[in-house]
Amino acid sequence: MRGLVTLTVDTARELAEPSGRALQFVARLDDRQAPLEALVVGPEASRLLVYFPGFNTPLGPWEIAKCRMLAASFGEPVLLTEIPGMSRFGDSLPGKIRKSMLRGEIEAWTDLMVDYQLAALEAVGWPLPERVDLIGYSTGCSLAVPALRRWQQLAEVGSMTLIEPVATLSRNLLTLELHNLSDVLRQPASYATNHAHDWVMRARRRQLREPWVRYGPVDLVAIAQVLAQPHLPGDLPLDGSQIVNLVRGERSDLCRRDSFRALHALAPDAGLTVEVAGFGHPLWHSFPVLDAVVPLLGETVSRAAAG
Repeated sequence: MRGLVTLTVDTARELAEPSGRALQFVARLDDRQAPLEALVVGPEASRLLVYFPGFNTPLGPWEIAKCRMLAASFGEPVLLTEIPGMSRFGDSLPGKIRKSMLRGEIEAWTDLMVDYQLAALEAVGWPLPERVDLIGYSTGCSLAVPALRRWQQLAEVGSMTLIEPVATLSRNLLTLELHNLSDVLRQPASYATNHAHDWVMRARRRQLREPWVRYGPVDLVAIAQVLAQPHLPGDLPLDGSQIVNLVRGERSDLCRRDSFRALHALAPDAGLTVEVAGFGHPLWHSFPVLDAVVPLLGETVSRAAAG
């Protein structure tokens, strides 16, 4: 029977600083396409954790620390690229892809992101892994699930982990923005849980000196239009062929309780559902939460891979 864990996090508990090799670089498809920042953490292996980040996520010390925690808990290297149309370089989405997104379609955007992930592997000289595990946060969940189709053509896909999936119900853009505003107001409380942890704050200060991602207003509308559609569960494997992990903050407005519980009810026995008490959508910005949640997710995936 599928587990559902309600997790209360001790934010004052001492956190061990993660370590591991990290390489940050620029990935390109060709000279005509926009560049994107990319990151690999950990040594080359036959398994790979492909991480789809959330909206407005710059790469740098903050995400490197998260990726080190993920690599340690999942026991495999992590690959992360910026989201097309939302990079430190500020390049716009290709017009054809933007038009499809304005119609609420996500597949072309996802395919472009997978193209960049593959280009990043090629840039560092890594072959295609034998097995991949996919993980997404927020907007990244919407990209990760359609990416299954592409990655299944290239490797065995062992698991899907969705943290605060947004696109689980239909919303108009106004409702989406109101829900987003509610969770934006919860960000200071999530960030405040990091204040007692010196290494986390050092990483945060270094991150704030890095360039932030940039995007244009038309691309922003296109992204919002996609996130307002009920794309999930979509192609999420519900037949037990893959592990499906689900995570939500108890107070989240962007990831609504009823639709999340409906997704949990559909999910296979293979996997874990976690609701984090006292947190909303920004739980992924709290390293005490990461320190509590990520090992649970990694253990679930690693145990199945070993078996």
